[in-house]
Amino acid sequence: MGKSVLLLCGDYMEDYEVMVPFQALQAYGISVDAACPGKKAGDICRTAIHDSAGYQTYTESRGHNFTLNATFDEVDFGKYDGLVIPGGRAPEYLAMIESVLDCVRKFSDSGKPIASVCHGQLILAAANSVKGLKCTAYPAVKPVLIDAGAHWVEPETMKACVADGNIITGATYEGHPELIQLFVKALGGKITGSDKKILFLCGDFMEDYEVTVPFQSLEALGCHVDAVCPRKKAGDTCPTAVHDFEGDQTYSEKPGHSFTLTASYEGLDASNYDALVIPGGRAPEYLALDETVIAIVKEFMHSKKPVASICHGQQILAAAGALKGRKCTAYPAVKLNVVLGGGTWLEPDPIDRCYTDENLVTGCCECITWLDYKGFGILLVAFLTHYHEFDLDTRNGEDIFVILLADDFAYNLNDLRHKHRVMVPFQALQAYGIAVDTVCPGKKAGDCCRTVIQDPGAYHGYKTYTEKLGHNFSLNASFDEVDFSKYDGLLLPGGRAPEYLAINESVLDCVRKFSESGKPIGSICHGHLILAAAGSVKGRKCTSLHGLGPVLVDAGAHWIEPKTRMDSVADGNLITGVMYRAHPAYIQLFVKALGGKITGSDKRILFLCGDFMEDYEVTVPFQSLQALGCQVDAVSPEKKIGDICPTAVHEFEGEQTYSEKPGHNFVLTASYEGLDASSYDALVIPGGRAAEYLALDETVVAMVKKFMQCRKPVASIGHGQQILAAAGVLKGRKCTAYPTVKLNVVLGGATWLEPDPIGRCYTDENLVTGAAWPGHPEFVSQLMALLGIQVSL
Repeated sequence: MGKSVLLLCGDYMEDYEVMVPFQALQAYGISVDAACPGKKAGDICRTAIHDSAGYQTYTESRGHNFTLNATFDEVDFGKYDGLVIPGGRAPEYLAMIESVLDCVRKFSDSGKPIASVCHGQLILAAANSVKGLKCTAYPAVKPVLIDAGAHWVEPETMKACVADGNIITGATYEGHPELIQLFVKALGGKITGSDKKILFLCGDFMEDYEVTVPFQSLEALGCHVDAVCPRKKAGDTCPTAVHDFEGDQTYSEKPGHSFTLTASYEGLDASNYDALVIPGGRAPEYLALDETVIAIVKEFMHSKKPVASICHGQQILAAAGALKGRKCTAYPAVKLNVVLGGGTWLEPDPIDRCYTDENLVTGCCECITWLDYKGFGILLVAFLTHYHEFDLDTRNGEDIFVILLADDFAYNLNDLRHKHRVMVPFQALQAYGIAVDTVCPGKKAGDCCRTVIQDPGAYHGYKTYTEKLGHNFSLNASFDEVDFSKYDGLLLPGGRAPEYLAINESVLDCVRKFSESGKPIGSICHGHLILAAAGSVKGRKCTSLHGLGPVLVDAGAHWIEPKTRMDSVADGNLITGVMYRAHPAYIQLFVKALGGKITGSDKRILFLCGDFMEDYEVTVPFQSLQALGCQVDAVSPEKKIGDICPTAVHEFEGEQTYSEKPGHNFVLTASYEGLDASSYDALVIPGGRAAEYLALDETVVAMVKKFMQCRKPVASIGHGQQILAAAGVLKGRKCTAYPTVKLNVVLGGATWLEPDPIGRCYTDENLVTGAAWPGHPEFVSQLMALLGIQVSL
């Protein structure tokens, strides 16, 4: 009979410290039950990511959701051969639960192995199970262990582990390889044939579990495991991403741990390694463009050495031509890559299904991708057994002031302004042919301003809006060099920036100059704080968020109660809006105040949306077209009018590829079911991660084909071209996209047009394609041209 182990869980246990032993031990053939007091099998435990970030102590952020597979109240402790206690914050409260302490005492009294890491030792101390024993732990736990009678062993590094009798303790998850190895041996396990060298091909924003679980699992077996990344050296780090399913149509993304590389990429001799592992996440989409990465994969495949790839990692295999004639699975959104790469698609049903084809091991992921690692780990161990006589036996015994030039006009912004309240008018006005300068006091052209995402709190059960960091906004002019008199208008975004801009005299002087000259001023949301401080609202009709009403009334304004968040009011040269949802009316009023005339705007336009589409890539063109007077509808498969799609903020922040943060919630304006697509004049496909799963939806593909066959304008940006490729509508067309989508475009039969610069867009007959959101002005302008819409100034 095989060995079985109990894993003692709790909310906000450390992410790695639960999942690594949970899946590593299963991969070795050990049965693991995970239970938590007060919860039952199938329930979720929240996890925490503890990481070193240059502070005096570790940082904490939300990790994956961990699913329990056993009910604590039903557990027969006597049937288990060992106990594992993860660290994190859970032990702080678990150590006060008598049933937990009773559990620990039973294992301790019976002499069965107990492995505990980091803060887990708080539970051992509370259970009086460390008296007279040598122990280590996270340094902050030292006083407690000493008071409990333990012989404290100072950890020289955070990898330190100590075994004394049946108690095995580790300082942090960095010591997992030794901790798990000691635990397996204490269970009677014997590891042989593990003198293998294994190479991990890493990149920024690879999935957190998908690198660390197999990496530490293989190290625990005694293998020499190295992790490398192009253009990085030993000791450098790669940021990881936590992919999880949290009730949306596709996975969410949160920041993960920082993963430390163990070898340098430059000068690497890949022939020294016995196997290659390719983690998933977002790294593969840019690693697949690196010729040196492709060469490494080809070398391993040509040498018939084991290659194990999971989730999105198969994007690299497809780019390397390594899937031709092979059977392969992957995350479902990667199916197109697999099939176009010549592989035979194997459906990942169930989601943790893995397959072996000769020397190739592939696994799926669905942001519970990490669930694959039980099967994935077993298959990799099996490979090493088959190829290398490997055996494991465990069964025996600051301010941003932005100036937008409208025909020459200025726009006021600042740090922590609301991102939609700056980017939408900025790019929309440019698309209409209006020059826009953006400035901020104390900053110069090229500097960045942080933006925030403020969403109605009702979505989250709060009484006010939520806030999180948005895109970084690059200024294109210097505030101190601006000649305000040359501009035709001024815009003031909202957010939190107006709070401190309103006490900056140079900002107030700017606003007064525009106000006194009678030039149009557009202000939205909290931007009105600046107007009030400048004395520019006295006797004027104004609207805004309700919270600003008292300030505006006190400043002498005639307050107009907003009926909806989409309301805007114009009084003379002053235009005010409630919040970013008012952009269409707000921008239209501003353009008219500048003397603009809009013609040909009686068009109906359909947006094809999905969960985690890029925030700017849906909202900027959507509101820009609405501001022209077009009827614009947004739909998403399996959703109806009024439903929301979460969006994603894609940003370059110094890493090898873009980062991802949660964006706004986007409200759909029409229902997908029963939609008559033929009643629309054009189709727009935003980018982001939605495109990869929408490309698998036959109804979506059929809709795209219909628009293309009818030769109606179709505009797609960023990753949206994945859908075009899946629909087979790119054959013979010239097309651009986000660079990592090049393979889809080329394999789809199109002529690739390099997006240089990244804001470049192209029109081929009825098709407009763009690479990324910096190209919105050109993207929207080219679509307007196809639709016959004009803005005359």
